Amino acid sequence: MHLARKRPDRIVPEYSLTGDLLSFRRCARQYRYQNGSALPPSRPVQLWYGEFMHGLLENVYRLWESRGGLPFPIPYTQLALSDPIEPPKPGLPDFDLRYLGWPVEESLFNQNKRARSRKARLAAYRRAEAAVNMLGPHLFPLIAEAEERVIGTRDIPGSLTSQQRAAKYALTGVIDVLTELELGTANSDNLIRRAVQAACPDLNGEFEVIVDYKGTRRPDTGTAEWTDGEWQVQTYAWLRHEQRRSRRVAAGILVYINELAPGEGDILALRAALRASRTDVAAVRDSDKRMLENWRPGARADFSPEFLFSRAVRVIPVNDASITVATGAFDQTVASIETCVQLEETAVSILQTWVDDCKDAKTCAACDFRYFCEGYQRTGNKIGEEDTVQDEI
Repeated sequence: MHLARKRPDRIVPEYSLTGDLLSFRRCARQYRYQNGSALPPSRPVQLWYGEFMHGLLENVYRLWESRGGLPFPIPYTQLALSDPIEPPKPGLPDFDLRYLGWPVEESLFNQNKRARSRKARLAAYRRAEAAVNMLGPHLFPLIAEAEERVIGTRDIPGSLTSQQRAAKYALTGVIDVLTELELGTANSDNLIRRAVQAACPDLNGEFEVIVDYKGTRRPDTGTAEWTDGEWQVQTYAWLRHEQRRSRRVAAGILVYINELAPGEGDILALRAALRASRTDVAAVRDSDKRMLENWRPGARADFSPEFLFSRAVRVIPVNDASITVATGAFDQTVASIETCVQLEETAVSILQTWVDDCKDAKTCAACDFRYFCEGYQRTGNKIGEEDTVQDEI
């Protein structure tokens, strides 16, 4: 009796837009080491900071939603560098950020995810406080769907003419969704509504705006990080269009959390970007200009709320052409990952397959594998500990 050869299992690898594709584009080797042998799981390069920030913002929003609003500013009993990672002591208001942040910390701790240091934990809470109290009153009333999971399937370029393990891949992401209903009923002084209308003056009909949070400063224009952020929004729009009963996505918003409470490294980088004309948002008020010019490390930086907001919120218009460009770029990224997976099966070592192509000193400084990677020698370790905190969420 003739037995047919068993067909290979049909594989559809699943990729997270931020945890896999953006991580690989930042540094292929770090991505491979972080993900271990299961290729590719959805784990971001900077685990704790981004998941903590997302979780705390989600907790505050859910509390705001259940109570029909909250009195802003939300109180925050500040951390000290000596504070242990344990439940806050009794006596705080039930919506103090320490109470809202502790369940997130506990959940991450149980997953073996911790802040890199006490200083990084302190910085995360400080920036979370700024995000909640500066953005919350404007953003929360506009959210129609929070933490909406989206998924779509796409072809892998070149898979039909190569020996790659799959012809398609699944792409996943998590977004917040604003709709025209919420935007239309928001007060005219709502800063999010005004930012969307300024960037997309011709909006009409039924549409949606998607929101994602970045635990970084606003990148300099013309950099890979700047372009990747735009492509991320466009690809999220494609994913949203793949879901049933979704409206047309007209714009995406990236919120750069660090800009709301910039650290010393952020301010120095901003000043250098302004002097070299590498940023799209400059100071307008004379007081902000003087603060930037005269500020020295260790001094207090009292920028106006308007300047901090304009630096933190980036609105990106979305259309069919821009979606095509972005999704095509990420298709090529998946093809590159799949090629590395294939080559690793025959390569002598990971070092021969996954290149150390990172060009960002902060990513290298925060990498657990830097001491045996020659790429670290090129970028150096001159980044402050607080300023290495930078999840791509």
